[in-house]
Amino acid sequence: MQTRKTQKSPKTKIIVVINQKGGTGKTTLSFHLAHACLENEQSTVLCLDLDSQGTLSQYLTDDLDVISVTQGGVGDLFEGATPRPQKTTHPQIDLLHGHRELDRYDADEAAGERAYSSEMPDLLRSLAYDYVVIDVPPAVGLRHLSPLLWADIVVIPLEPAMAAITGFQNVLGVMDESINASNPNVKWVGVMNRANMRVKAHREKDAWMRETYGNKILATLSTRAAVAEAMEESPARPVWSHGGAPKELRDQWREVCAEIVGK
Repeated sequence: MQTRKTQKSPKTKIIVVINQKGGTGKTTLSFHLAHACLENEQSTVLCLDLDSQGTLSQYLTDDLDVISVTQGGVGDLFEGATPRPQKTTHPQIDLLHGHRELDRYDADEAAGERAYSSEMPDLLRSLAYDYVVIDVPPAVGLRHLSPLLWADIVVIPLEPAMAAITGFQNVLGVMDESINASNPNVKWVGVMNRANMRVKAHREKDAWMRETYGNKILATLSTRAAVAEAMEESPARPVWSHGGAPKELRDQWREVCAEIVGK
């Protein structure tokens, strides 16, 4: 692990990627945001994988078995143990990995007290990374809700489909009802993902979202095989580093992620 200062770092930006609908591209966007944080060559990034599927952990470590390691990782945060981030195959990006037994914390009273306390975001900042990027599961529970209290910016990816739009709106409802009073400075943006603008229903839903939420819908990202191809390389890479991707696509993803990181 890299040497860093150990005191609390007030400049640490905490970015949470969330939707109450699965399959909207949360992990792919989390991965790309982590790499966008490195546009400043001196930056350091910590990724938290709160999903028991551990897909972000697998992409960052190039290790399918990382989710079988059920001790340590992101669970340290809920156990009250000192977090021990691990290196990844991506320089300047460290990880608190997810694993298949994370569900056990959702009903754990002590874990809940830690997760919902004001001390948790301070703990994350005390690790002295420049950025913390958090990928959360879609199911409502401790690991889905508590990161909203830690966040500086909440990123909600969605597809132009009814279920994904409902999941998006549910996140906003939770923020309005339960989060904004305790975390009043949190910002949010939406990213329309996997849109095929040749499909009438996709165009209509994209237009409705923009009419309803205005410039809070930051971008519309199309369905492109090159993004998946870049993620499935060994090691995985952001699409803007994938030579086979069209320049327009590489530029769009890089610009959108940089804009989110800069908010």
